[in-house]
Amino acid sequence: MRWRPVLAGVGAMTASGALVGLVPAGAAQAAPSCTPNVGNSGLSAAVVARPHQTIAHRTIDATGCDIGVYIGAGIAHVTIDSVTVTGANYQGIFAERTAHLTVENSTITNNGFNTIADDADPLPGSGVKSHVGQSFAISLFGVSYSIVKDNIVFNNGRGGIGLMDNGPNDPGTITQDTTAPLTSSSHDQIVGNTTYSNYNGCGIVAATQNFGGSLSHLILAGNTITGTGFSPSGPDIGGIVVAADLPGSSVSDVTVRGNTVTNSFEGGVIVNAEAPNSFTKDVHVTANTVTANNSGHLEAPETAGILVFANPSASGVPNMTDPANIGTMVWNNVVTDQFYGIWSVGNFAPTVFGNDIQVSDGGIPISIG
Repeated sequence: MRWRPVLAGVGAMTASGALVGLVPAGAAQAAPSCTPNVGNSGLSAAVVARPHQTIAHRTIDATGCDIGVYIGAGIAHVTIDSVTVTGANYQGIFAERTAHLTVENSTITNNGFNTIADDADPLPGSGVKSHVGQSFAISLFGVSYSIVKDNIVFNNGRGGIGLMDNGPNDPGTITQDTTAPLTSSSHDQIVGNTTYSNYNGCGIVAATQNFGGSLSHLILAGNTITGTGFSPSGPDIGGIVVAADLPGSSVSDVTVRGNTVTNSFEGGVIVNAEAPNSFTKDVHVTANTVTANNSGHLEAPETAGILVFANPSASGVPNMTDPANIGTMVWNNVVTDQFYGIWSVGNFAPTVFGNDIQVSDGGIPISIG
């Protein structure tokens, strides 16, 4: 999938330049119990976390609010345990520019169905986007030393679990600070989660969203992602994506291990460098089981299990290097019911060995171009 920043509705400006009346286009008006404009995001939240807080053993009905649980800049050492979050217009759980977050044993469902997902251009000089760019059920943008484990994430409108950078483009908000420093996500783990029926977005994504942004030292392990096809809400895209999406961005030192990915609309596991001067480095894809993925033929021309993809359309830009996947290793995976078991395009071919691949009639176990 292509992960482009997308942009949303604007409130009025006071004489001092402050934003007022910010309500996302298409989203429900915030209920009185919602805290408005949390973190100057232009969004409201049902619960706003405090430092060192544990939020546990409760149901959070965020109906009428944009976010279920918001963990803002510098609000560190928050634990969310055995919680059900439902009904938010946008993210069920949204953390940004913080660290040492734990989200575990929780159920995140029925969020993200009142969002605007269209691509749009920024409104020049406004500091406001016209859309919220990324709205995963669990969204960690500029978050480090954190873990998302043993959760059930299903029936959400904009994807399952997203791990991204932060900066001048804050992918989860409406208001923007073009002077904000780049904030990477690093030393994070997404492990043991179950995701399905998360429409219009991928199952698990680790991707950059800023020029020059970065992600590093990530573990995506032991997750089960099951695609469920189309619904009136759109495609259940599924899959695991590790992507350097913006020019000059990078994603490095990532382990994708022991996941089971089935029936995704895109490839089961995708390692993707999308833009000029972008690269992935030392992404290791091992011991995963992938079956019957890429029914949408989104990157590869046929169904495909594991894709290592440096976007050829971004090559040849003057004064910029071509996108590249450097040091990718794909080994000891089980791939079944795919036309392509492992499919790769671009510079720096992956190292591939020890995989158990069974392709469909006429299929190609390993295609490296």
